[in-house]
Amino acid sequence: MNKILGIDPLKKFIFGISAFVLLFWQLNVGAANATALREVDRTVNLNETETVVLSDQQVAKGERIFINTCSTCHNSGRTKSNPNVTLSSVDLEGAEPRRDNILAMVDYLKNPTSYDGELDLSQLHPNTVRADIWSSMRNLNEEDLQNVSGYVLVQAQVRGVAWGGGKTVN
Repeated sequence: MNKILGIDPLKKFIFGISAFVLLFWQLNVGAANATALREVDRTVNLNETETVVLSDQQVAKGERIFINTCSTCHNSGRTKSNPNVTLSSVDLEGAEPRRDNILAMVDYLKNPTSYDGELDLSQLHPNTVRADIWSSMRNLNEEDLQNVSGYVLVQAQVRGVAWGGGKTVN
């Protein structure tokens, strides 16, 4: 057989086809093909009195925004700058004002305050009001803020203590 650089052309062809199939498979099998969340897992508080069921697409969009914008400081729901305050359900509920619903979290993403609600953190935490400082927030609209807030609340429900659990859990 005719060999080019010591490799049989048939073997080269088979290797090329195998590599293409594996690459194609990897590109098409991802998070979008993951098992959908149950409706109960996608049901979160909209405000203090109402709940809402998020679609799988809203949760997926929220996840993408979270990974691209928030995960540097909030990996797995922890808070790098203050490990005592996480994105767990307990901590979100304990904040003043409470941040355990979508609209309250959206408010925080626009006008961040300290955990007790006393201090303005707009120069310390990314927000849409000071997009001149926080360029990662510049292009986020209301729907994006709601999706990322919904994603955080869904993770707090689905992952439990593994979301914001710190070193002992993660």
